[in-house]
Amino acid sequence: MKTQKTRAGGADLAVLARGNGFYYAIRRFVGDAIEARRRRALAQHTAEELAHLPDYLKQDIGWPTPIKHEER
Repeated sequence: MKTQKTRAGGADLAVLARGNGFYYAIRRFVGDAIEARRRRALAQHTAEELAHLPDYLKQDIGWPTPIKHEER
């Protein structure tokens, strides 16, 4: 199954599928892409909320954790 990104930066979409049983494969493929997009949006929303916390709370929870390039 081939994929193609939408122009609006959306999820991958199935663009070509032939044969029996592909209906369920496409549904699962698109469902997984939608779920991944929801997870990314939730993570971004959480990060934005954490960014608005006062400094003393950020220090208590250790956010943001500084990551050095060498430690990756």
